[in-house]
Amino acid sequence: MTALKRLSVVFFVALVLSLVGATVQADDKNAVAFSGEVKKVIAKKNKVAVVDPQTKKRFTVIVDDKTKISGWKELTEIEKGDAISGKYVVTDKGLYIATELKGE
Repeated sequence: MTALKRLSVVFFVALVLSLVGATVQADDKNAVAFSGEVKKVIAKKNKVAVVDPQTKKRFTVIVDDKTKISGWKELTEIEKGDAISGKYVVTDKGLYIATELKGE
């Protein structure tokens, strides 16, 4: 196998794996429901840090163009201390991608 063919095969495999990862990310049936309090909003990085007041578990969700936001018009309106709920999916890289965010 020539170097060019090997490179093509590697590229193809990487493309397929990235598409499979994107499919898992967008699959709402694997979504995990959450609720808590906003600890921090990093609007430039599209991130919202959340803490569950009962368990004290902290996590950060990433907001993308597919995230359904209700209760706020946009991410920059979310503030520290706001009550929040929603759903997220976990990517194979361990990132929490918000599929839904709701202000309460």
